[in-house]
Amino acid sequence: MTPPPSVICVKEVRAHRGCTLVVLCGEIDIHTAPGIIEFLDGLTHTHDIDLLIDLRPVDFMDCGGVRLLNRARARSRSRHGRLRLICTGHATLNLLRHPRLRLDFEILSELPAPVPPRAAA
Repeated sequence: MTPPPSVICVKEVRAHRGCTLVVLCGEIDIHTAPGIIEFLDGLTHTHDIDLLIDLRPVDFMDCGGVRLLNRARARSRSRHGRLRLICTGHATLNLLRHPRLRLDFEILSELPAPVPPRAAA
């Protein structure tokens, strides 16, 4: 049995620099968004969540993807957390930065470098 497309779109989840990194891939659209929303809702139920969503492997995103990102950001903020995106794809960036949508996401071009360990004094 093949997993539903929404599960396939979540490529990786791991800790990175004190935040939770979620790597999405493939096509994020009206068909895959509901499962991704359910997955992100599970992550954003806790307080002070620092969520970093990597969209670089995403091939296509429509309004369903925008909706799920807005929802994840609202849920994070309501619990004193934050949401940041990593995105370099031209079409996805155009959608996220469209002036009429007024999304104002915090968008990074690359994964933040790990914090080096502190030397013992």
